[in-house]
Amino acid sequence: MPTLSPIDVNNKVLKARIALALRQPFLASAIMRLPIKDASPHSWCKTMATDGYHIFYNANWTSKLSPAELRGVLAHEVLHVIFQHASRRSSRDPVRWNIAADHAINLLLKEEGFELPKNGFADRRYWRKSTEVIYGLLPEEVAFKKLTGERAAENLNDGEGVLSDAGQDLLDPHDIRSRAARDEDMPDQAQLRELCEGLRAEAKSKLQGAAAGLFQAECLAIDEAKIDWRALLREWLQDRIKNDWSLWPFSKKHIHRGFMLPSIGIDAPGHIVFAIDTSGSMSAAQLGKIFSEVRAYRETFPCQLTVIQADAAIQSVTTYDEMDGIEIPETVTLVGRGGTDFRPVFSWIEENAPGANLIYATDGFGNFPEFMSGGAVIWLMCRPHIDVEEVPFGACVSLPH
Repeated sequence: MPTLSPIDVNNKVLKARIALALRQPFLASAIMRLPIKDASPHSWCKTMATDGYHIFYNANWTSKLSPAELRGVLAHEVLHVIFQHASRRSSRDPVRWNIAADHAINLLLKEEGFELPKNGFADRRYWRKSTEVIYGLLPEEVAFKKLTGERAAENLNDGEGVLSDAGQDLLDPHDIRSRAARDEDMPDQAQLRELCEGLRAEAKSKLQGAAAGLFQAECLAIDEAKIDWRALLREWLQDRIKNDWSLWPFSKKHIHRGFMLPSIGIDAPGHIVFAIDTSGSMSAAQLGKIFSEVRAYRETFPCQLTVIQADAAIQSVTTYDEMDGIEIPETVTLVGRGGTDFRPVFSWIEENAPGANLIYATDGFGNFPEFMSGGAVIWLMCRPHIDVEEVPFGACVSLPH
């Protein structure tokens, strides 16, 4: 195939853009609203890429794609934008996150009949799973060569950017490398979030069947990321207290000053058990934030609190009584770091604190009890975690990284 001029490639991209809007109504608004830029002079763009708003392409690579493949790759980048993959990554490993997002997107595109360049990531094992869940199921130290080494030898002559740069088309929104190629009027984060919400709503309304289910899995993951677990915990506790004031027990918040002020009278929560999965998945920073919230609520609602550390067995139990005046530490020394089994904590509650409400911080990879007894359960799910649909009971909240 003769080498096309930059103008010819630009016309090719424009034709693919128009054809995509006509053939795939669910992407019509997105493909026409998002700017598509030739980033060939920049070394970081060897195929196509996006920073969460712009879609960049390498003219030399793009010129070698068939019209159908070009439509598929454009749709791939558009979905990265719609699903806000660039901003959802947080502190996750960028290559591993990119590969997880590619699996989620390509499975959807294949379901809709798109043609994609060979060797893209689209493993059916990840069917109907969100990018966050797929990320958790990929190897912890995922390396592109490790995942594709067996296929690489078959593609040595594919040229630049066909196999060697897969899993690297998501740019950090703040990556200075792409600044020179961006539009000057790029929307701010709030404007971009609003744009993506609108594009998702329109796309969702035009999809049907299995593709709609795959699209919905990503939408639910985005909505889940917006949940403020602190607000849920506050609501959960407030639902279990009486909304009246009482002189007993006194407000613990001011008792150290000698002031016996009224507190909210409580019959419940009564006893809260805060269990920590110490199998190795929870970071000290996450636990510190959780402890801060639990400590703040205990000052307002002077309930009995038991903190349990457990992996495959109970490793430590610390109980704070309602009026003991002992502050919960901001950080905790973890003990355990073995496998994970949730059953010992539930057995401990059944034997020592029947009816207690349980908050369990974990990633969900472990053995659940067959049934729940006693009080309510909130699972504070540390990413990467299991699919929340696999949790047999209780309320699940995904903690941000």
